[in-house]
Amino acid sequence: MKIKGKNTNGFDVYLLDIEECKELLREAQKAMKFTYPEKNKGFAVALLTKNGKIYYGASYVSDTHNLTMHSEAVALAKSANDGETEIIAITGPNCHNCKQLIWESSIRSKIDTVVIIEENNEIKQIPISELMPYPWPDHLGNH
Repeated sequence: MKIKGKNTNGFDVYLLDIEECKELLREAQKAMKFTYPEKNKGFAVALLTKNGKIYYGASYVSDTHNLTMHSEAVALAKSANDGETEIIAITGPNCHNCKQLIWESSIRSKIDTVVIIEENNEIKQIPISELMPYPWPDHLGNH
């Protein structure tokens, strides 16, 4: 990973090489075996911290659905529990609730987290700021 520069909000933006992207996508796929209550049924992500550590998250589905934990929330919480809050990249695509969590993590760390997706056999890196055109709170944390 290398720093690509700053976005319009002054946040650092990192660019991963293709192998780093592929590794994150592979780790997310491997994490599918941890979905609950049924293995390989649900969603999984992998994220990369500034320190180079990879965390994964797998969805934990509740019968009530409103208590379901999304894989992004699980991965973000796991990394935060280890003191790793500078998130460089996370796999996607992500639902709107999870984009909100990723955005909030970004404004706190001042790192424009890159969402890694594979679409039509092409790997794309999209900064979360581009996926949140009208964010709340704004990039300064104003509500």
